[in-house]
Amino acid sequence: AATVGAFTTPRTSFSPTAATVGAFTTPRTSFSPTIISAPVLQLQPIAQRTCVSTPLQLLKNDMTTAESKPLLKAVEKPADIDNGKNDLIAPTIYALYTAALIYIIYQLRDAIVAPTLGSFALSFVTGALIWDNLIISIGSFFFKDIDTNPKKYQILKWLSYPRFTFHAVGVPLQCITVAEMGKFAGVGFLQSDIVQIGIMVAAVALAIADRVKFAKSPGIEQTIWDKPPFGALERDLVKFGYVEPDFAYVIPAIILALSNLLVGIAALKAGTDPEVAKWMIFAGLSALIGNALPGNINTFSGNLGEAGMQFCLLEAARIVYGGM
Repeated sequence: AATVGAFTTPRTSFSPTAATVGAFTTPRTSFSPTIISAPVLQLQPIAQRTCVSTPLQLLKNDMTTAESKPLLKAVEKPADIDNGKNDLIAPTIYALYTAALIYIIYQLRDAIVAPTLGSFALSFVTGALIWDNLIISIGSFFFKDIDTNPKKYQILKWLSYPRFTFHAVGVPLQCITVAEMGKFAGVGFLQSDIVQIGIMVAAVALAIADRVKFAKSPGIEQTIWDKPPFGALERDLVKFGYVEPDFAYVIPAIILALSNLLVGIAALKAGTDPEVAKWMIFAGLSALIGNALPGNINTFSGNLGEAGMQFCLLEAARIVYGGM
């Protein structure tokens, strides 16, 4: 016997012989065992096997028509699927946001007669939002090929760093603007200089803490649209985002929106200047609603809400900083 793998396999061989009985000769067989070599299935433990019948492979096997190919591509690389919309629509929306914010900052130049730290913060944040929307817009217009063009990739990445830095630093500082407007509108606790200084210090500390957190993070990378629906308009945007998105990055924006809303309500109750109060309430609602809308809508509504907030604060600034 010979051993093959872990088994021995016997084979019976047929050898004819003859025996004579009376007038007949009859064949007689003899059997002798021999061994043959045959491939033996080597079984693996279940934990070590690789399952090859994945849903994607089963889908590949079933897809033989030309109509199925686009769907297969979408399953394998969801970020590359064409949403079926004109590629210029999404970046044009951001270009319109940019134009609206440029109008706002131009109007602020004439509205601010008595400059303060709060009026500076208002102008700074408006400028930061102009840069934010502008880079998203031109990135989607002129940097579509960054996947295959390393030079363009680096250029857009470096242009995107100020997007996050200006926004992150400016948003907490605009709480100083809210405090000054609340003081003007007669909100009781904001009449205290100590409170005003405390808000100023807290805003600066929040801005610094945000950037320290970012400096310790992996940074930014190109946004890959692998989660939105295949028909989502945002798939036509080329932009960068945080490698590790963190809720902490949006806390300053939430604080600013709530500050506008709550101080506006308090100012409305104070009754000193209802118009300033109403514009502050509208500013807070614009930012909160714009950033609260779900899914792929939020990509556009969030920036629209911020532009709406700046417009409302512009109208309040005409009263507050134009008459001081």
